[in-house]
Amino acid sequence: MDELKLELQNRAISHAAVGMSTTAQVAAVASALCWPVGLWVGGWLGVAALASTAAIIMAGTVAAIDGEIKAIEGGDKDTIKGWLKAADIESIAQAHGINGAADFPKLQGAASQNPSNYSGGQTVPTAAQNDEAAPLPMAPAALDEAAPHLLLLGRTREGKSETLKHLLQGAGRVWYLTSKATDKVPSHWQGYRVGGPALAAQVGWILDEWEGRFLKHLEGADTLAEWFVIDEAVGIIQSLKTKGHKALGERLRGFIVEAVTAGAAVGAYLGLLSQTGNSGPLGVDLDLLQNFSVVACGKRKKSQAISAFEKLAGVSLTPAQRAQVGATPGYIQLWENGGPCLSQIPVAATPTAAVALPPVEAAAQVETTDGPPDIQAQVVDLLTRKAAPMAAWEVRNHIRALKDGPTDEARNLLDTMAQVGAIVLDGNKYSATA
Repeated sequence: MDELKLELQNRAISHAAVGMSTTAQVAAVASALCWPVGLWVGGWLGVAALASTAAIIMAGTVAAIDGEIKAIEGGDKDTIKGWLKAADIESIAQAHGINGAADFPKLQGAASQNPSNYSGGQTVPTAAQNDEAAPLPMAPAALDEAAPHLLLLGRTREGKSETLKHLLQGAGRVWYLTSKATDKVPSHWQGYRVGGPALAAQVGWILDEWEGRFLKHLEGADTLAEWFVIDEAVGIIQSLKTKGHKALGERLRGFIVEAVTAGAAVGAYLGLLSQTGNSGPLGVDLDLLQNFSVVACGKRKKSQAISAFEKLAGVSLTPAQRAQVGATPGYIQLWENGGPCLSQIPVAATPTAAVALPPVEAAAQVETTDGPPDIQAQVVDLLTRKAAPMAAWEVRNHIRALKDGPTDEARNLLDTMAQVGAIVLDGNKYSATA
């Protein structure tokens, strides 16, 4: 039995040396050769002699490896078990005509539970690996002082709005920009929506306000914290581009970059809400996003939230942690708290109000349409000549400048003209004024 123990020790030394570091691979070769060479050269006495020699780890081997091998040489059963596999025990036992399952039940059981980091085997968990595999800690989502801006990720109806209200519940001044008329924000926020033919004028008004306020922060005239939040900034920038207002889209990008790089130091903070982990359309380099607290929201599409969070936060979740997120019911948030953290926030009880249109002059709104300068005159002339009111699609089909575009764009133009009294809207049909 002493001979078997010695052989098991040498096999454990071999696996430990191979598995723990690149530097230890030289020692692993010596250890792996101990017992077969010893048997061939000098029987079991040769094994003992070579085992002692092989146990001396070459210069440069890390202290952790040296400690493991010393423990194995000293006969520490737990360490030996940790570096052996069931196949090791069976092969050595069978070579000596012994029933491994009968004579080494404890070693065999321990080996199967604690396999080695060995070619073809699994990794023995280290302390660091155990930390990584641990469940995500649960704590209410909060902003990180070291990353003062907010990047909120999540698909439609995945909880971004409620998460935003939770994260900014202590903020006194918040500007909120969206393209969705259905959005509601805390009543003390300045919430605005943009879109349709007036998009350029609306965004221009917003930027005039924001740039003026931001300048006051830069000059030290305003020292109170102020938030500038954009919901679906990618979509707004893309809409400006496709509707012929590329320069205004670049101006919005410029404000975003300036706020990210200089805002936090002067009390001006930026919040971006996005459905994608792709930062390219925002015009913000990935390294600048390190200035953001990254929070991903999910309910039905939690796997997408995980992927976006991992990319933009620069972290990786283990399979067990991914399973934990997927098994957590309802709305979840993934956020950074010295590492990935999981939360479930309550629905905010703060009174809310609908977002409003920017106070842009009606004439300016009509002037920002994408058609030729005389398109409105063509619409008025058409409706004056027609005896019966016309639907948006009918107007579109009669005017060349509108015919190539979608019906929705024609309807937006007609609605804007009706708002300023140029034509009349009754139900869903348009007619000339009396």
